[in-house]
Amino acid sequence: MSTSVLDRLDQPPFTGWFCLLVVFSGLALGHAGVVLQWHLTGAPSALDTVVSFALGTTGVVLVWAGLKKPENQATWLGYMGGNLIWVGLFEWTWHYFSHWLHIEPVMDKGMPILSPGLLMIQATGLLVIVLLILFGANKDTRCRMFMWFHRNLRLRPGQMTPGYKRQFSRITALETVFLIWFIYLCAIMINDPRLIGYDSMTAIGVTVGFLVWGTYLVSKLLKIRGLGAALRYAIPTGNILWLPIEAFSRWGIYPEIWIKPMQFPITMSLVLLAFAAAGAVILRRRRPDLPAGSAS
Repeated sequence: MSTSVLDRLDQPPFTGWFCLLVVFSGLALGHAGVVLQWHLTGAPSALDTVVSFALGTTGVVLVWAGLKKPENQATWLGYMGGNLIWVGLFEWTWHYFSHWLHIEPVMDKGMPILSPGLLMIQATGLLVIVLLILFGANKDTRCRMFMWFHRNLRLRPGQMTPGYKRQFSRITALETVFLIWFIYLCAIMINDPRLIGYDSMTAIGVTVGFLVWGTYLVSKLLKIRGLGAALRYAIPTGNILWLPIEAFSRWGIYPEIWIKPMQFPITMSLVLLAFAAAGAVILRRRRPDLPAGSAS
């Protein structure tokens, strides 16, 4: 990639599009990775457990390694770490405890709609709400969603700490985990025939609402300068848009290639290569407002 192209990555709207594609690729690879792991290890099994905990541990190590890194590198390490923690530890927990507890899937018209693992996630809905409220009570938060609530609901928890420095890897990892968690809960609610129902007009309306919401966030994302900040904003944007992307595939508009990596090996391999190349660019890219060798 030429220097001129790399320089444009720090300029809107190219930064936003680049980071959004990175997040879409990461979501697709996360799904494909879980499918491949279960296929190759014969989950549930001891081998699958070892692989899962190795992935989760690697995620924790990446987040920890990013605590003292510059913004771009810390954001990438936090993003990768958060994804690996979700895939390795969260996915393992839902899947295995549902297996040990002998939870039955939710059926509708003779078809399994919600797997036992998804029902385990559904049971954590209130926990997520409480945790988000506690995170939102952080007076030093820079999360745009929390700041919006603080501003519009007059819930400011206190004055920000002067000179407070954010730990971008930890923040990004938490954001990644909670966004995946939140979208799972929303998708479960939409598809659950006991609540909204996957084939109802309400489900279509909610899905379109997510599309509009995500499109609005894209318009904001395309104005952001800097890879680190854009990637952190692209995480919620991409996850919110991922819900209608998955819904449209279930409606038969296009195949869900991200959960069929054995059927689409070339496509998913290209996505993996593009994702790895994007990661290399982010890790090597310093902030444009800093001289070479400086730390953010």
